[in-house]
Amino acid sequence: MRTTLLLALLAAGPAHAACQGDEAFSCRIGEKTLEICYWKGMLTYSFGREGKPELFLNEPLETVAFTPWPGIGSSLWETVAFRNEGYIYEVWTSVERDPESTEPRAGGVRVMQGDATVAELACDRGTATPMDTLYDLKDGIGQCWDMETQSWGLCN
Repeated sequence: MRTTLLLALLAAGPAHAACQGDEAFSCRIGEKTLEICYWKGMLTYSFGREGKPELFLNEPLETVAFTPWPGIGSSLWETVAFRNEGYIYEVWTSVERDPESTEPRAGGVRVMQGDATVAELACDRGTATPMDTLYDLKDGIGQCWDMETQSWGLCN
């Protein structure tokens, strides 16, 4: 009886992959979910079918390559990159600055090997979330973005 109840409760749970900790970004790409999460000083990259990610990567917040919007251009954009076995998985998000624009936030993941892009997947229209919490998380651990060097360092 207990086993049957436990199995019923597990089956009744949500079918989507949920962040362990706080969500920093997510979107849908077809039948798959792309998520960036923050928990206990780590950022995680997860991509795959709901509840069964095909790729799961961890990187310390201190070293993850997050690039904030530089303050110029027609769109607000940010990227965060994870390294794995010679590949870089760069997740991006962008939204038009024009207040009259009707385009929803866009996003996706670019997979690179060296300087070559080997794959690029776009989020389904309207499913990309903002990534701006990463700036606050970096700031919260005493890191500041240096526009001149385009890198994070300790705040003075």
